[in-house]
Amino acid sequence: MPIKKLALGALIITVIILYFVGGGEKYFNIHMYQDLFERSPVGTAAVFFIIFFIGTAFSLPVAGAMTVASGIVFGHLTGFLISVTAATLGGTVALISVRVLLHDFVQRRFSAHIEVVNKGVEKDGAFYLFGLRMIPVIPFGLLNLVVGLTSMRVSVFFLSTLFGLMPIMLVLTYAGSQLGDIESFSLSAIFTPGLMLAFGLVAVFPFIAKGIVHLTQRYTNSRNT
Repeated sequence: MPIKKLALGALIITVIILYFVGGGEKYFNIHMYQDLFERSPVGTAAVFFIIFFIGTAFSLPVAGAMTVASGIVFGHLTGFLISVTAATLGGTVALISVRVLLHDFVQRRFSAHIEVVNKGVEKDGAFYLFGLRMIPVIPFGLLNLVVGLTSMRVSVFFLSTLFGLMPIMLVLTYAGSQLGDIESFSLSAIFTPGLMLAFGLVAVFPFIAKGIVHLTQRYTNSRNT
């Protein structure tokens, strides 16, 4: 086995062991970050970013929840920047890990998804991945693994993921920032203009995303012809 595969495998095993031995589940507890933020905002952002990055790099189903949590803890803009950067970098590491180490496992485990994604990538390339990020029919972590078995370049994956995640993460961090402003749950606290707008954006985003993907595809097709 090549040395790079041994090194990557050792790293993955080490992180998993440290997670269970060190009580890693506590790092996905939003109250810990809220308490830490009061003492050290910059340190909290660094810890949150690292945990978000590791979670997505290991394809854990944490992207959506941690995006909302980033809005609660850090506010809309800062939470968005942390989330979109950590998710994009973590997803890219997951893609590379599949190509270096986990190719056979993913090929056996997710063969049905691989066939669908392969056809989409062959037909539409980067736009296909962009559309799946905007409209997450396939979960974020699973899509990273499956695309790892295609011929898509890492740079194309990175940019398609980055721009595809931006709209939904803007919506989710905004919703989180509005939830973070609630000091006590009551009807008057819930039915505020900001929170109602957040709920409305979350509800209509799938339709907005479909419209954006459709318009982008029409523009791309017109440029190609």
